[in-house]
Amino acid sequence: MPDPESTDGSPPPEPPAANARSELLTLLVLLLASAMLLALCFGGAAIWLYN
Repeated sequence: MPDPESTDGSPPPEPPAANARSELLTLLVLLLASAMLLALCFGGAAIWLYN
């Protein structure tokens, strides 16, 4: 079964390199945000436990 997106012949809106860079940047931002939330949770738990 062929890919339905490849049948129209139009190029993708972004070049593949820019698209990959955008995806990588998005993943990096999500990773940093989740690491900050995890550190905040563990910091709050440590303060709550040792107070």
